[in-house]
Amino acid sequence: MTVWFKNSSGDIIPPHGGLLVESVILNEIERDNILERIQNSPKLGLNEFQIADLECIVTGVYSPLTGFMVNSDYSDVINNMRLSNRVLWPIPVTLDVDKAFADQIKINDEINLTWKNSSIGVLKISDIYTPNKQLEALKVYGTDDIAHPGVAHLMTKKNVYLGGKVIQIGNFPQRNYGQYHLTPKQTRDFFLSKKWTSIVAFQTRNPIHRAHEYLQKIALEVIDGLLVHPLVGTPSKEDIPFQVRMESYITILNSYYPKDRTILGIYPAYMRYAGPREALLHAISRQNYGCTHIIIGRDHAGIGNYYGPYDAQEIFDQISDNDLLIRPYKLECAFYCTICKQMATKRTCPHGSEAHCHLSGTNVRQMLKEKRMLPEEYTRPEVALLLNNAVNGTLQTLDQKGVTLLFTGLSSAGKTTISKAVVQDLKKRGYLIERLDGDVVRQHLTADLGFTKEDRDKNIRRIGYVAHLLTRNNIIVLMANIAPYRAIRDEIRQLIGNFLEIYVKCPMEECEKRDIKGLYRKARDGIIKNFTGISDPYEEPTNPELILETHKQSVEECKNKVINLLVEHRYIKLN
Repeated sequence: MTVWFKNSSGDIIPPHGGLLVESVILNEIERDNILERIQNSPKLGLNEFQIADLECIVTGVYSPLTGFMVNSDYSDVINNMRLSNRVLWPIPVTLDVDKAFADQIKINDEINLTWKNSSIGVLKISDIYTPNKQLEALKVYGTDDIAHPGVAHLMTKKNVYLGGKVIQIGNFPQRNYGQYHLTPKQTRDFFLSKKWTSIVAFQTRNPIHRAHEYLQKIALEVIDGLLVHPLVGTPSKEDIPFQVRMESYITILNSYYPKDRTILGIYPAYMRYAGPREALLHAISRQNYGCTHIIIGRDHAGIGNYYGPYDAQEIFDQISDNDLLIRPYKLECAFYCTICKQMATKRTCPHGSEAHCHLSGTNVRQMLKEKRMLPEEYTRPEVALLLNNAVNGTLQTLDQKGVTLLFTGLSSAGKTTISKAVVQDLKKRGYLIERLDGDVVRQHLTADLGFTKEDRDKNIRRIGYVAHLLTRNNIIVLMANIAPYRAIRDEIRQLIGNFLEIYVKCPMEECEKRDIKGLYRKARDGIIKNFTGISDPYEEPTNPELILETHKQSVEECKNKVINLLVEHRYIKLN
């Protein structure tokens, strides 16, 4: 059956056309009945492109489409960029078969859609027609040149199209990174749970480089959340393999993006390289996912010189607000300026092109073939390493990457004990570790400081600087400090970059029981001044990467949670 989701709350953008389609049979009895009914129906084995379109239809990515296009929709989309009901739609979504198969079927027949002989979906035929592929190429791609990958694929399609509604009755092919295959219903639920009212999508088929990062973070300055949404299917031989790209996205998001304002998902569509028209399709799809904005950069969805560098932006000027609710962020090409010493665009940089660090796709591929590391001005070192490994036929993550773990919490909460356990575990695994314990560091680095707020901040600032130097040289650093103030913790986070905050949480009464030095008692008696938790505040972390409740969890359990955190963020890998 087809399930329709209506936007009733008013706090998230409605899907394109007003309805979110989900044509999935979840009831086992109903599914078995359908399978029995179509047991003798014609079977059509789908290719990867067709499977991708089917998934986009039944999960609502292509809402309001409920199936493959009939001839009237196909013709209107090609000529007018509209469905026959006048809803904006830029690219035909069709199912091609050969004439021999078409001759076996008739209107109202049900077709068993399969993948490797497993039933995936059912198509009820409502139209059988012959497309004009030459006209389709010229209208959709702006060219009939078969050197264009989209046109080349179109011309290999069979000569008969089938139209009609579809439902999903089986599972799509199992893929790697399945946890990132989020449907529009799932992302909308996520956005609602985060209370984001503005979400910007970033469409990509390449690893994220510094220019991408710059554009995304410009958008994040004024938008609640960012959906990094790489596309799965890329028929161009020049594109980086999907697995390599996914590793690069995970790595860069974990290290350089605010985790509470970003989400990584997979866009299951196939790339068509249709330039301006495909930019509109990408926008419509992201509106269905719940996004209010989409970044449209230079040559979006283009390839070669088939489109002008900003054609994909200009097409949005032809679309009324009533036809498309999601809004484009039209951003110029970004670059690293060697004089400004930062990322910029022509809008913000006064210097000539000789100071602008650009790397074309051709240059990147050449450097990778020569096993040269891409410059840091172009991409993050971690991504450069992944790409170099991929060229050699392997996919590896870094064995060790510098990171600082700050264990913060009340005195006697367990910071030192847990950090020591983590050090022992990682040393056994062969990692380079330095532990900066608060009490030890005060003896050697900050003995001149007292315990006023100003001196406490200086203490953490000095320790943080040492941690910064070690981290940038690929050392794993563990700081075990009370660090009671949020502002200074945030300051050293910004300084260090690769930083994980671990809140060692323990009730004060339990901390007092563990206090063999009697510091809490002396503080209550007024002997010790400015004691955290008694006469000086402790500001709890608002968004730590990990919370350890040491009054409920053993040292071993806490230690394992820290190790898992490092693995999750790809700072280490377990053998």
